[in-house]
Amino acid sequence: MVNNKFYDPTTAPYLDPKEDRQVVFITGGNSGIGWYTCLHLYLHGYIVYVGGRTESKVVKAIEDIKTEAKARGEKYTPEERQNRHFGELNYVYIDLTDLSTVPKAVETFGSKENKLDVLINNAGIMGVPYEETKDGYEIQYQVNFVAPLLLTLKMVPYLLATDKPRVVNVSSIGHNAEFKYFAPQNHHFNNFPNSVYTWLRYAKSKGSQIQGAKALAKQYPEILSLSVHPGVIIGTELYYHWRNIPGLKYVTNAAFAVLDKTIGVSNEEGSLASLRAAMDPELTLKDNGNYFTTGGIADTPSSVASKQSNIEETWKWNIEQLEERGYHFDFQ
Repeated sequence: MVNNKFYDPTTAPYLDPKEDRQVVFITGGNSGIGWYTCLHLYLHGYIVYVGGRTESKVVKAIEDIKTEAKARGEKYTPEERQNRHFGELNYVYIDLTDLSTVPKAVETFGSKENKLDVLINNAGIMGVPYEETKDGYEIQYQVNFVAPLLLTLKMVPYLLATDKPRVVNVSSIGHNAEFKYFAPQNHHFNNFPNSVYTWLRYAKSKGSQIQGAKALAKQYPEILSLSVHPGVIIGTELYYHWRNIPGLKYVTNAAFAVLDKTIGVSNEEGSLASLRAAMDPELTLKDNGNYFTTGGIADTPSSVASKQSNIEETWKWNIEQLEERGYHFDFQ
């Protein structure tokens, strides 16, 4: 991490979980940028709940994070050892392709905690073949936006139970590919060729994440709601599908190698935007709805993602759709 403009997580306060219990719920924390996000939160003394679909993968990630944290802790000065305390890491089952698991995950969380300080909607998929979920959404739209939206709204009572709650939506610079606003009911884009339209589906989902953060900031002004672009991170599992397409994998892997050397950042650098949004005490409610790019640098999303009428339509339609599916919300 050599870019001096990037957020430095070591400048964030270190907590003693016995005296200041700060609780985080994060999806997709078992790999990629989510893994490093969990690592730094754990190093800072946060109580972290890692939501994931496959228990064995999350448990293995938790073990690896603890090992890495111990190794880094051995490099602390005597004063740092005295003032820095590791947090906790816990697993919660959630499957973002199945909306019915979301309230159950919140219920599991609520059986252990009475407040939530930070929610990080980190999990996502990218550029995958067309698929419709059992809930009736295109899979990228559901995993990247609808399920995180439902999770956020179900977590609101726990967020409002703490003093300075935050919600962090991991979006992408790829949201710019939504070159004009497409109504959310038209999010499927099941068109030929899939290799083109999958990126429009992805862009729609990630632009909606930005709009969701801005809408939440208006609906709940006491919750600091932010969205971030982590950076171009070739090491993440998001590229797995494109690395393994017969006939294309050699071309795509070569292209990814060029991107990695020119504009790519590491998984740990990719976690910095999320970490700033989650931990930086200098961020306040005046920053509500804002967007940060690689390294935690403040930026402006596309005009499509920022336009108020688009934000309102995205919010309204998706809330109506969730309510039609039996999920109800008590808005203040």
